[in-house]
Amino acid sequence: MSSVEVLLGRVTQHLPAGGEDRPGQRQMAEEVAKTVETRSTSLVEAGTGTGKSLAYLTPIVSAEKRAVVATATIALQEQLVGHDVPQVARGLDTDISVAVLKGRSNYLCLQRFEELERASHAEQLDLLRGQSPSEQLADVREWATDTSTGDKEELDPAPPYDVWQAISVSANECPGATRCPVGDRCFAEKAKTAALESDVIVTNHHYYGLNIASGGVLLPEHDVVVFDEAHHLPDVLAATCGTELSGGRLRAFARRVRAVLTDEDLALAIDRSAGDLDHHIRDALGERIELDIEILDGLATARERVNKVVAELRKANPKEGSDAEAKVERAQLNAGSLIGDIDQIIEASDTDVLWIDGSDANPVLRRTPLDVGDLLQERLWDERSVILTSATMPEALGPQLGLDDDVEVLRVGSPFDYESLGLLYCATHLPEPRNPASREAVRDEMFDLIVAAGGRTLGLFTSYGAMRDAADDLRERLDFTVLMQGDHPKPVLIEKFKAEPSAVLLATMSFWQGVDLPGDTLTLVTIDRIPFPRPDEPVTQAQRDRAGRYAFMTVDLPRAQMLLAQAAGRLVRRQDDRGVVAVLDSRLSTKKSYRWELIGALPPFKRTKDRDEVMDYLRSLDADA
Repeated sequence: MSSVEVLLGRVTQHLPAGGEDRPGQRQMAEEVAKTVETRSTSLVEAGTGTGKSLAYLTPIVSAEKRAVVATATIALQEQLVGHDVPQVARGLDTDISVAVLKGRSNYLCLQRFEELERASHAEQLDLLRGQSPSEQLADVREWATDTSTGDKEELDPAPPYDVWQAISVSANECPGATRCPVGDRCFAEKAKTAALESDVIVTNHHYYGLNIASGGVLLPEHDVVVFDEAHHLPDVLAATCGTELSGGRLRAFARRVRAVLTDEDLALAIDRSAGDLDHHIRDALGERIELDIEILDGLATARERVNKVVAELRKANPKEGSDAEAKVERAQLNAGSLIGDIDQIIEASDTDVLWIDGSDANPVLRRTPLDVGDLLQERLWDERSVILTSATMPEALGPQLGLDDDVEVLRVGSPFDYESLGLLYCATHLPEPRNPASREAVRDEMFDLIVAAGGRTLGLFTSYGAMRDAADDLRERLDFTVLMQGDHPKPVLIEKFKAEPSAVLLATMSFWQGVDLPGDTLTLVTIDRIPFPRPDEPVTQAQRDRAGRYAFMTVDLPRAQMLLAQAAGRLVRRQDDRGVVAVLDSRLSTKKSYRWELIGALPPFKRTKDRDEVMDYLRSLDADA
């Protein structure tokens, strides 16, 4: 038995499942130990139940390496800090300090909050976008005196977006603790200091992406980085290494200008640029664009107007240590960030996608790079040991991230005996999704399956429209409680679902992954259709153009494989879970050109097309519950 296996045994021996043989966990720990020792990169697909967090933490901690663990979900961050890191510390009989670090805008800015409290009523209304200061700030004021972290996740209910924007600050406009009147009390700086002193730093993919884009200035030096839930990385890194500009962002800057300069014309000019930008891009919502003369002229004008503000800010002579000085400094930093982003959009290269995101009310012009490989080679792969892990690891992940062909995915599998735990059912009798009769047929099939299961269903959809139609229909026909995404915040929905044994929860893409519903709470997962990307998604469209004749196999199919596997993975979360994954898209069975690629990506449940077999199985599970 290797030294890593011995150490892992110490860590896991007192866990409820400590006596279980987990070859996959041992194999993964060996791979991580080798990666840490050789300062290399590894990709590990670790199926549900492997215990992957302990498998990567144990060799890293035992090697006395400082690590950053970046995740895609808050739930995993909480598990790492509250359970997994302490478990490793106990098992190895060592002290391990751990800290959570997020982007600056996640923390209350005491300077901005106190400025807002001292501001005139008119200025408060302007900064809060017309919302009542007395109503919106009372809960924040009470929380601000008690909180030790200043993390907005503590606020329940969460404040409206405009309110939080008025009392937080982004990294692009913060002057830093030494130049801030309340820098010694800054929550973001406290979090950063805790991270500097910690052995393990837990953050999110987005923040790590920003760290890469900034050249590494956001995170402390570290030997190892682990990307858990790594299948999200290509999209996240493309977004964080890109640029965005919107009328809303320009208007927010105009509000800051009004707070520090008496020349109203300067703020009005920025507001006009905001309106012009909205006007020029709104009609292209959801589409790729090219910078025509109108947009280019508008961007150049906006840049010129921001520069005029910068010139006036330089003339300002606020009292040292005053609110006015802090506001001027934030406005200067904000202006510099705006100018830099406008330049990046104007100078976009052939490998960048320019497209319009957002909504009619606030369209957003985005620049998204198609290829981040060179940047990652310079700032990630050559810098430290890197472990990428997920329960679902597409073959295309390495190439998408610019890794060499010789970096292969290690697949350690799951300890679960999926064939004995449930059924994968394909409803082959249903019409294909393009058929107008498909949605109604899917709803009817869902109704029959849910009744047989006695509720206890997670219904996953690829569109909000299909979800809402199903909710309206099933609420009329079922005796069970039907919960729908959007009725309550996600954590509340999950708790309501767990609390009511026969409940049905309907949701879209954000519930296809990162949702843990073990036990009798869930015995049926339905998937309305294979989750191929929409043909009109701008970035995906550009990736297809680049891939040419291989677009379906290299762009569309890998994404569908990953999402379908993640959705199916919601069913079995522990050894005694039982149930059915029902794919209500007949193409899973009928499309010979790709069906086996999709089926091969799913957990190896027993497969069936026999509707009666599924109904009988669900009824038996309901009777045993």
